[in-house]
Amino acid sequence: MKLYLRFYRWAMQMKLRMGIYTVALLFCKIVWNWYAGIYEVRSLDILTIWATCLIFAMVESAILPNDNDRAYSKKQTAVWAVAANLIFLVSAFWNNWFQGIGGLGTGVLLFFLELVLALMWFGDNVARYVDSAQLNRQLKAYQKKTQK
Repeated sequence: MKLYLRFYRWAMQMKLRMGIYTVALLFCKIVWNWYAGIYEVRSLDILTIWATCLIFAMVESAILPNDNDRAYSKKQTAVWAVAANLIFLVSAFWNNWFQGIGGLGTGVLLFFLELVLALMWFGDNVARYVDSAQLNRQLKAYQKKTQK
């Protein structure tokens, strides 16, 4: 039962992150299509975007496990950033999500990718710091209460 609950917890956290990445990538695809004069997104593009985000979320959970309260190391962060760029850029190229995009458009999309990744990393680290600080305050309050 413990193994099942651990797997379930992992799956719920992984799916949340997969959803965030999927929405961000679909948003980029919709904006690109609109800019290119296309007013729909192909089902195959949606499916490959979802699959790419699922794969990355699974890889991400292996690189940055959510089972400890310490900050991620520089090595973990670097491996995560390289994996994200490789998975998303190779998949975008392979699936022609942004076909016909020029140099400026590529730059804007790369900037958006790096911005989203930086915000996800920042959010994770802030959440870990806030959670740790809150737990430390509660522990000190409990220790004071039990020492009286």
